[in-house]
Amino acid sequence: MRILLYMLIAIAATIGISLVYFNQPVSSPPTAALSAEVLAALPQNRKGQVLIYGAYGFTGAGISRLAADYGVVPVLAGRNESKLKPLAQELGYDYVVLALDNPDNLVKVLQHFELVLHIAGPYTYTSKPMLDAAVATGTHYLDITGENHVIEAQLQRDEEFKQANIMVMPAVGYDVVPTDCLNLYVAQQVDQANKLTVLMNGNYNGVAGAGLSRGTAKSGLEILSRPQLMRQNGEMVQVDAAKIISRVQDGREQTLVQIPWADMMTSFVSTGIPTIEVYQVQEGTIPSWLPRVAQYPVGRRLLSWLIDKNFPPGPPPGAQQNRQTRIVSTASNASGDSATATLITPEAYLLTFHSTLIVVKRVLAGDWQAGFQTVAQVYGADLVLEVPGTRREDG
Repeated sequence: MRILLYMLIAIAATIGISLVYFNQPVSSPPTAALSAEVLAALPQNRKGQVLIYGAYGFTGAGISRLAADYGVVPVLAGRNESKLKPLAQELGYDYVVLALDNPDNLVKVLQHFELVLHIAGPYTYTSKPMLDAAVATGTHYLDITGENHVIEAQLQRDEEFKQANIMVMPAVGYDVVPTDCLNLYVAQQVDQANKLTVLMNGNYNGVAGAGLSRGTAKSGLEILSRPQLMRQNGEMVQVDAAKIISRVQDGREQTLVQIPWADMMTSFVSTGIPTIEVYQVQEGTIPSWLPRVAQYPVGRRLLSWLIDKNFPPGPPPGAQQNRQTRIVSTASNASGDSATATLITPEAYLLTFHSTLIVVKRVLAGDWQAGFQTVAQVYGADLVLEVPGTRREDG
């Protein structure tokens, strides 16, 4: 059991930061219309107003607690008042109980806000209703998805977002701020680059107890259950199985697991490079069959049960402060020219807390572009260096 759980952590760690539950929401009657009293309590001048939706999850709560450090005074939102109200009272913020199943309620709430920071996933199910309301109300939209098909669906609505004069920018957390910025940095150093290779080590300078949250692991299952894709010659193509490469680095056995990281969508937009491969670096070896387990309902149920039994709500604060990640990106071209750079960042959740709020501040300051946008495309390769504890090295 311990070996299987270790392997599950290794695979799920490839998937990014979305504190969500795995199961698709069960159909039920839409929630009741919000009262006039509730709506009257919302900000009446939307300029500078931010709604954090999904505020009481691990990631949402971390962002909410840090917001004041960035001069952001959000209204907190989510569908569970018993979880939402204590957090709002602790932080001294207003809150609104809001579900995604009533489009009228979403529109009536979002018209009070300049920006919605959407933290509730899985975005497979939650992105569209929030985006529809954002378009209807002219509200800028940010999220932290790592789901390629969700990002692609947003990209396909680019013209609609431009007509609404809003910026829609997905993946403003660990998915994909550090990789997108680093990929643009190396791409700018190679003439006509045609390939990006990204190696991610989420346990660089690892700390005991700094594992995945229950929600992130379940989000990983959601993505692993889908067809495995990669960016090849400008197209997203399905592969039979992820590449798994064994190597020895500094005398230690490591396994490189090809992962469906969102850079295959976002960095293609940011850099135009047609072939993008992303690998998670794991210490030791793992069997090549493990990613296939998540492709089958029985396997997903088993892994989901293991997550519920063994995974904590989130890593302990001390681990967050000390753990680091290491990302190495290489851009190359057909002539054999290449450029490589390394990025050292804080622990993934902590980076997400900061990176989301850095982007929020940019938007509220008027630094945004209408339509579908990526982080590096709008804010450049150096944005990630604004995250405390982040450094970049050439070579």
